[in-house]
Amino acid sequence: MITKSFESGQVIFKQGDFSDCMYDILCGRVGVYDAYGTPDEKLIAELGDGQTLGEMGMLEYYPRSASAVALENGTSLAEITEDELSDYFRNKPDKLLGIMRQLSQRIRETTKNYADACRVVYENDAAENSGAEKSEWLRENTDYFAQVYSSFMKNRND
Repeated sequence: MITKSFESGQVIFKQGDFSDCMYDILCGRVGVYDAYGTPDEKLIAELGDGQTLGEMGMLEYYPRSASAVALENGTSLAEITEDELSDYFRNKPDKLLGIMRQLSQRIRETTKNYADACRVVYENDAAENSGAEKSEWLRENTDYFAQVYSSFMKNRND
């Protein structure tokens, strides 16, 4: 396991990069962004000491779903590869529970946001449709909701 230090504004990894490691934030703060450096840039999460990032892409062998950027000078991260993962968890079992909690929180948040989005679309459509027409409209748009959910999941924290 190697330790890397970053200055404020320095990119740790970019959205779309190959994922071959995760990071444990030893000190400092990291911003996780969708569309970093573009007009559509959005800060998804701000992480700090003791938190991890990059675990989803590493575990799934998927490209990074977001960019990570140091928010403070001297941000220090431990880089953990898949080969080092077992030893890392053996030496720091509390980190495994922390990652599980982090992922659980993300799933809970995503589910809530998805349900809220569906509710808003349904309620907004109420002005144009009524009764049976609403049910039919929802059935017809199931694929659309699935695409919204898929896109939302893709743009969540890596």
